[in-house]
This record gives sequence, structure tokens and C-alpha cells, in this order.
Amino acid sequence: MKKIARVVSLLLAVMALVSVSSMSVSAQSNGLGISPRKDYTVQPGKTVKDTLYIRNLSLNQDLQVNIRIIDFGAANETGAPALQLDDKLPQTPWSLKPFVKIQDSVKIAAGKSANVPVTITIPEKQGAGSYYSAVEYTAKNPETKEKVNIAASTASLMFVTVPGEANEKLALKDFGMFVSNLKDESKGDFKSFYLGSTPKEFAYRLQNTGNIAEQPTGSLIVKNMFGATVKEVTDANPKKQLVLIGQTRRIQACLKTSVLDSKDPNVQQSPAQNATCDDPGLLPGRYTAQIALYYGLNGNNSQEILASTSFWYVPWWSIIVLAVAIVLIILLIWLIRRAFSGRRTRYRH
Repeated sequence: MKKIARVVSLLLAVMALVSVSSMSVSAQSNGLGISPRKDYTVQPGKTVKDTLYIRNLSLNQDLQVNIRIIDFGAANETGAPALQLDDKLPQTPWSLKPFVKIQDSVKIAAGKSANVPVTITIPEKQGAGSYYSAVEYTAKNPETKEKVNIAASTASLMFVTVPGEANEKLALKDFGMFVSNLKDESKGDFKSFYLGSTPKEFAYRLQNTGNIAEQPTGSLIVKNMFGATVKEVTDANPKKQLVLIGQTRRIQACLKTSVLDSKDPNVQQSPAQNATCDDPGLLPGRYTAQIALYYGLNGNNSQEILASTSFWYVPWWSIIVLAVAIVLIILLIWLIRRAFSGRRTRYRH
């Protein structure tokens, strides 16, 4: 009887595992594949036409996708967009809403995709600057009219740059070595003394008070206490991050980068998006980091931001080596003094 009970228990466990697995697959099958971001440069008085890609990731459910243009800003210093889903909110100064024409819905069969045409027209007297909004997608089952759980991103961000003489102004608020908060990416600490831990990452905070969404570029060098360059980062903005209008944006980069290949062949990521910070191989001591940033719209003068900071790196092994060296020096002094003391005693006798 005990053997039969064990067999029955094992069968029930297997059936439960299969049931849970099938539920998980079903829950993940619903969603949309979309174009996450679109960038355009449009002259005043001109029109640009494009298409937005939408794919129904469900293999067994048709979707009715409602489309609307909404404004957005920055949720925090990491650059996560804060979508303005409430239609009653006032239009932002940088809104694209008045310039965009797009259909309000599209039906997509299970496993199929659609290209939705979009037209952007910039008025002839529109001033130079950055204008941006988001295209929000809401998926519903056309038969039941119930909203579908969308696993993918629900919005495509659209950025338009209108060339001309614009107000470009970035101010550097902070710069230094940085320790990320693994639980909350919006948080972290600038650090100037590393005891035991290894400095791997630097960051800088830029405030945008102009009317252009800026994408700064630049480089960084690290020098040791003797003035020799020990580390050079040629791209201080590897993810090509934007500083939105009115935003204070924190941009982070590694002193040394390791790129991990994605295990999912369907996931396409740039090397910067798939990068992790590696040990830069610094020796103990005091270091100086110098950064040079550049920004500016094509046709305007490029502007430069220079800054420097210093930090200490003291690994635990260096403390142990120093302690052992101090003990050895004390012991050597004691042995020398003892030897001289013994000689003086023999000389007196």
C-alpha cells in the first residue's frame, strides 16, 4: 500500500507541475511587439511619413489595438518615461500631439503584425527645439471587449528635432565614482573612498534648462597619484541616453565593460544594453578622474563641460599587506636594537 501511495503522490505532483507550466505559458503568450522608439528630424513647414510596427504575440487570440498620442516626461533621474495617461492633464510645452496624425485603432490577427502609417507635419513658423510624445497601445479581444494583459511595452516614444537656432543649456550637477542600488535603479551613491570594494562605475548628473532633448557624448580618463593615465573610457554615454527638457538626468558608465551575449535569439540588444561593469584592475592608491562632455544640435555651436574628481581605492589585501609590513618593520627594529644592546653589554665587560 505504501508503494502505491508513493506512486499516486508522484503522479499527482507531475500533473500539478504540468498544469502550472501550461498556465505560465498561456499567461506569457499575450502581448504586443512594438517599435520602442522613433527619432526624426523635420524642417519647419515639412512633413515626414513613416510606419509603426505592431505584432500580436498571441498565437490563438485576435487583438483590437486602440491607438492614441499621449505626452510624457521623466519619471526619475534614470530616464524612465512618465506617461500622462489622463486626458485632462495639460499639454506639455514639448508635445507632438498637434503635429501627428495616426489612425485610432487596428485589428491584428493572432500571430500576425501590422504597419500603422503615421504622419508628422511641422508648421512653417514652428521654432527650433525638441518635441516628443508617445504612441500608446491598448489591446482588447474584439469578441469579448476585455483588455488583454500586455507583456510587452505599451508605448512607442517619438522624438522630433526641428533644426534651427535653439536654446541649448546643460548644467553639470554632480560627477564622481558611483555605486548603484541593485534593488532600486533610481537610487545610488556617489563615492570617493572605497574600502574593500572595487570602483567599477562612474556617473554624472546633468540638468537640462534649454528646449532641446540633448544626447551628450564624451570621454573619461583616470590618472593615478603619479599623474599617469591608467584607464580611459572613450564613450561616456554608451547607451546614448537623452536628457529631456526640464529633466535632471543621471548617466552611468563602466570603467571596464564586459559584454554578455543574450541567450534568447529573439532578443536584440546593443552591446551597451547587454554590458556589465568588470573589475578595472586598479592598484591601491588615490586616483583622479577627468571627464569631457560635448553636446549641441547640428548647425549650432558644440558646447563643452569639463569636470574632475578624486577617489581612494584601498582593498582589504592592501591593508593586510601594510599591516604585515608594519609588523615586520617593528620586529626588524626590535631585533636591531637588541643586537646593538647585546654588543654594548659585551663591550662594557
